[in-house]
Amino acid sequence: MLKIQEGLNGLSPRKRFIVAVSGGADSVALLHLLLENGSRNLVVAHFNHQLRGGISNADALFVKKLAASLDLPFESASSDVKARAKGEKISLETAARDARYEFLASVAKKYRTRDILLAHHADDQVETCLFNFLRGSGIAGLSGMKSLSKRTIKGVKLQLHRPLLGASKRELLDHLNLRKLRYREDASNSMAEASRNKIRLKVIPLIDELFGSSFRGSIVRNAKILAVEEELLSSMSLPTAGSEKLSVKLLRDLHPALRRRVLHAWLKGRGIHEPGYAEVEFVDSLLETSGPAKVNLPGNRFARRRSGILFIE
Repeated sequence: MLKIQEGLNGLSPRKRFIVAVSGGADSVALLHLLLENGSRNLVVAHFNHQLRGGISNADALFVKKLAASLDLPFESASSDVKARAKGEKISLETAARDARYEFLASVAKKYRTRDILLAHHADDQVETCLFNFLRGSGIAGLSGMKSLSKRTIKGVKLQLHRPLLGASKRELLDHLNLRKLRYREDASNSMAEASRNKIRLKVIPLIDELFGSSFRGSIVRNAKILAVEEELLSSMSLPTAGSEKLSVKLLRDLHPALRRRVLHAWLKGRGIHEPGYAEVEFVDSLLETSGPAKVNLPGNRFARRRSGILFIE
């Protein structure tokens, strides 16, 4: 069996999955690999972010035709992500991700499944780990993306599967080219504007040049090691972090390492996406009663201290 198919081993061919397909090489490869693996109970889901005008519409049409040619159900939606980012005062990347996951949750609800398949691969994992390192997001960020993770979107509980994390972009492209399978080129990936694109187009090639490409495997291995440690810390912090409100006294009594993990998990559980070092430190500062009783959080949210209790509004 091809190396890039290994991650699909744990997926039952009979189970219904929502497959997020952008039209790019990664998601098109995932879709074809699933079919080659015997999966047929698939729903192709495409979200149009309306960020590239006619090109975005052409991507949507391509995926629609692809689903039809494979005799698979197709679901799509679109949204003005730029307007959302401006209105909610969040980054374009965050607005796009939020809108996309909300769409996928709606599709999952319609088809009565919790399982979403995403086409993130090993190169994406490297980018994610480097990006999170630069953001100071600690072990949680350095452990990267999980092959299986859970997320609740507007009351819909999802299971997010990433079966291609062990495969490189090159392997996926070779698989497509060998079978002469068509896909769409995403022009935005070659534009060094978004933070992750800067890492992909400028930082990683420089590291490649200076240290060789083996660093990619090292980062992926470290992510796996840290993921296990993250799981242990999460199991220790979740009983406290799962509360809607936190006791200032309880937090003060925790070891700083565990307290940061509790605050990180608490922020994430309260809808603050990908909280980094800064957000955790802001909230941690509320434990000092001589300091401010309110700190700003992303997305026009706030953390407050009142009567010895922390809460988010």
